[in-house]
Amino acid sequence: MGYKEVGGQKVYYKFNECEKGQVLVEGTYRKTILGKFGDQYEYMSDDGKIVVLNAAGQLAYKMDFMKEGTKCKIVYDGSIILEKGKMKGKSAHQFIVMAEENYGEEEIDEGLSSVEGLSDEGLDEFDEL
Repeated sequence: MGYKEVGGQKVYYKFNECEKGQVLVEGTYRKTILGKFGDQYEYMSDDGKIVVLNAAGQLAYKMDFMKEGTKCKIVYDGSIILEKGKMKGKSAHQFIVMAEENYGEEEIDEGLSSVEGLSDEGLDEFDEL
């Protein structure tokens, strides 16, 4: 069995210095922390580094869908100039946020049909079993 260092070096990115298509982190989303300038997202990368990303509009929106402990990949997707709204004319960073392949799939309740010889056919929510 092999080992790798965990909780090692912290890595921070300045989005203005990132290239479109650059993988910022591939690893596990640990938690959201309150930094000096607002929310930050902390990840444990697959190589053992702690990666901290500052919340940016689109990243913050997408991270709202991410649960702590989820394996994920965050890619910088460049920036765009906003065309409307109160931030019209401002540059906005863009991100591709990917979660592990089976993320969000809930276990399906099969009801009585999962028990051999039983069925919930014909029952409604008010019938007693």
